[in-house]
Amino acid sequence: MKKITDILDEIFHYLTALSFGLVSICVLVQVITRYTPGISAPWTDEMTRLFFMYTIMFGAPMAIKYSEYAVIDIVTNNMHGPFRHIINILDYVFICVVGVAGTKQAHIFWKTGLRTVSTSLRINMGIFYLVPVGIFALTSVYCVSGIIREILEMGKGEE
Repeated sequence: MKKITDILDEIFHYLTALSFGLVSICVLVQVITRYTPGISAPWTDEMTRLFFMYTIMFGAPMAIKYSEYAVIDIVTNNMHGPFRHIINILDYVFICVVGVAGTKQAHIFWKTGLRTVSTSLRINMGIFYLVPVGIFALTSVYCVSGIIREILEMGKGEE
């Protein structure tokens, strides 16, 4: 199982970097074509939006796995022992609930996308909308993994 998650980590790190790089390239093309007479690139707006969305989605599960998400920790920094683990477990439970609900809604979004095409690229949007289904599901899996890790650490008596 550790091998699989390590492979997934590496894939998502590369995908996040790649999609962010593609956002940068699309914005650069957008700026250049805006100030160059006679050249138009209407597809850059749509591609920038999609790659930005992918950057966020590919990075979100990694943020959950490594606890690098935004959190107000003024209260939890002063807690020790099992109570701190319980608070962390509750964090993971709430994020997991959002992940499960997001998976369901992303599936509906994907099915809707199968019936539409993008405005400038004329590509079936179901291709683009399939990614959120997997990302929300993976986020939920990482939350369950975090819950298990917290329970095991609480059982060992670690802070």
